[in-house]
Amino acid sequence: MTADLFEEHRLLIAAADALLAAVRRNPPARSDEITQLRVRVGTLALAHLRHEDEMIIKPLTQSGLVDQLPHAAAMMSELRHGHGQYSNHVGTWTVAAIEADRAGYEKALVRVIGILHIMIELEERLLYWPALKLLHGDEAAQTGKAG
Repeated sequence: MTADLFEEHRLLIAAADALLAAVRRNPPARSDEITQLRVRVGTLALAHLRHEDEMIIKPLTQSGLVDQLPHAAAMMSELRHGHGQYSNHVGTWTVAAIEADRAGYEKALVRVIGILHIMIELEERLLYWPALKLLHGDEAAQTGKAG
């Protein structure tokens, strides 16, 4: 069900916020707790990308309708770029790097979560809702559910 994509966004934000809260906690969160929370964010993100591809990206491209949505191609490119940015963030901020600079990690995490919020808003407004309407009609565009 396409509506699950919207819920996945909410779960991803909640998981990212829980990670940030743990990083900000006093006394500091242990490394293993931070690692578990990071794994949760990564797992949710990967599952979401897979579902997004199955429910929005592939149907748009395979149907040949993608060119009817003015922002779709740009959003798809931005999604790939955002995934790359997050991968770079994870690669840069290893457990050792986090332990060496908790304040720097917190700052980087705030930046990444800010980008996530912006991307989700744009993705839903410029890609999901228009794609739902185009692929499944007006009712889907109103309810967020593909029939």
